[in-house]
Amino acid sequence: MQTPVISHFSANLGALFLAFLLAGCISSRPPEPAVPAPPPPAVLALLEPVPDPLEGCNRSVQVFNQMLLTHLIRPFSQAYNFILPEFTRESITHASDNLGYPRRAVNCLLQGKYSASWDETRRFGVNSTVGILGLRDQASAWGIPRHNEDFGQTFAAYGWGEGFFFNLPLLGPSSGRDVLGRICDFPFDLAFWLFSGDTAMAVNGIRNGNQFAGQAEPLHRFFSSQYDSYPLTKTFHIWRRKAQAGDYQPPDCQGDPDQSFGYLLLQPRDPDYGLRRGRNRTVQVGNATSRMPYTCYPVKEARGIVVILPGLGGHRLSNGVTALAELLNSAQLSAIAISSSLAPDYFLHLPEAAPPGYFLPDCQQMALVLQAVLADFRQKYAAEAQPCSLLGFSLGALNTLYLADLIRQGGAGSLQFERYLAINPPKDVFAALQCIDTFFALPERWPEEEQQRWLEEIFLKLASVMQNDSALQDSRRSLPFSREESQFLIGLNMRLNLAEAMVASQKQLQQKWLVSDPAACNKNALWREALATSSLDYLQKSLLPFYQSSHAGQLTVATLRQQSDLAFLEKTLRDNERITVFHNRNDFLVNDQHLEWLQEILGNRARIFPEGGHLGNMYRHDYQAQILQVLTE
Repeated sequence: MQTPVISHFSANLGALFLAFLLAGCISSRPPEPAVPAPPPPAVLALLEPVPDPLEGCNRSVQVFNQMLLTHLIRPFSQAYNFILPEFTRESITHASDNLGYPRRAVNCLLQGKYSASWDETRRFGVNSTVGILGLRDQASAWGIPRHNEDFGQTFAAYGWGEGFFFNLPLLGPSSGRDVLGRICDFPFDLAFWLFSGDTAMAVNGIRNGNQFAGQAEPLHRFFSSQYDSYPLTKTFHIWRRKAQAGDYQPPDCQGDPDQSFGYLLLQPRDPDYGLRRGRNRTVQVGNATSRMPYTCYPVKEARGIVVILPGLGGHRLSNGVTALAELLNSAQLSAIAISSSLAPDYFLHLPEAAPPGYFLPDCQQMALVLQAVLADFRQKYAAEAQPCSLLGFSLGALNTLYLADLIRQGGAGSLQFERYLAINPPKDVFAALQCIDTFFALPERWPEEEQQRWLEEIFLKLASVMQNDSALQDSRRSLPFSREESQFLIGLNMRLNLAEAMVASQKQLQQKWLVSDPAACNKNALWREALATSSLDYLQKSLLPFYQSSHAGQLTVATLRQQSDLAFLEKTLRDNERITVFHNRNDFLVNDQHLEWLQEILGNRARIFPEGGHLGNMYRHDYQAQILQVLTE
């Protein structure tokens, strides 16, 4: 029998979920506005792998789950993980997995995978005896493979499609087929037969609590780094399930992705470094209506402070930024990170609302942000006397150089930096954007009848890689992508970041150039439209009209292009001895003429590496040693 407190909490939780659900269902009734042009095939393959007729309800569940994670599950998981040592949590995971043996074995049999069913039987026998009731996974240590089959995959094996996307409270993303599969899975678990009453509740509570505790922090970081987490949640889940149901295996050959994929290998050596050492703070910037978030990694008796500016759409909580902070801390340097100037986590908290992407006003506001952030950090961690340097990569490298120019002209107040390190800044921003749009449009080169097959193969490969952490910890060539496939994924990633910036800025500014309403609950049509919008379209439809009507008079495309080229900063680059630029000779965003120009202007302050693509050698120890050399010499 529940206590009054628990009953009251359950009632409130149920009412809260019902309110979200009803709001989503009500808002889903009006028809979505038509998008003016059909989206590219890549957009449809990404956003609509299965129908989503319940989008309003599904989005309401997404909000409910995120709130539940933030306010209940994550605080519980932090206490749980603090109290129970890791080996205890792993033992509970192994024992829970062992109880699911009947589900896996039966579904292997139903799919005709007889050797897999025998493997599961052997695993159960070994782990239940030598593994002490499943508390140890001795079977894996002895090389007996695991086959995680369920009724959802069995239904797929018999030709049953996903049906539609269905987001479940607490359980997360699913589909019509997999919801029925979950129901069928339930009695094929030993706990269903071995325990009853209060004992069953206790066992299931421990199993579920242990699972939630292990997933809470990665989920929190994912949700925190997304302006709208729904599209990627849906997409990744559906393609992951497609890969599982089809027993997809990437081609058994060495991949040849663009060297830029090496950036994926830039991971913190300590997977929990951000959780252990990172401190998330907010600061008021001018008359902004919300506080600016930043993440810092303070070091006692630090030699200095380094501010990290990420690339296009990059988030302050991303693995790459965390890895750089870990590197800087190892050299006794405190680190501060803000999100990219094109990330909603950053530009929605500025004093002046404007579409991001125009470097001159963007950097004027960034100077205000950095002044406020540094003042807050210095006061909090008694770092008033410590010198500060600026480290930016990709778009962040451009921000770094434009800030150096603004400071030279006296437009940044008291803001000063001891050193500037810009990694892989595009010389001609317009040419770089055109290159990214070309990468994104690669599927359109293929015959129409082959486009869908090619895109499915790419997304299945991506889903399999994201499930296999070892692929990201090994080497670039272990990733099973061809050069063309990797270039498309680079273009897709950049387009996703740009689309997120468009969706967020248009909800804030209401310029009304998007047909779909950014403030509507249903956003599938909005995302289709945003992803189908090229970078040049964004400049012409959003950025130019805004500044033509307010700040910069008759700003033209030609003027914007001139001011977005590093040649516009030539005097600062030539005269400021504190500036260093790292670049790679095979970076797809620059050409030989651009690199020659940089070497002519910067001299030995331009370090040109023979390979690495765009940011693809930042994970290398020798490259990181040069980063530290520049920032500490």
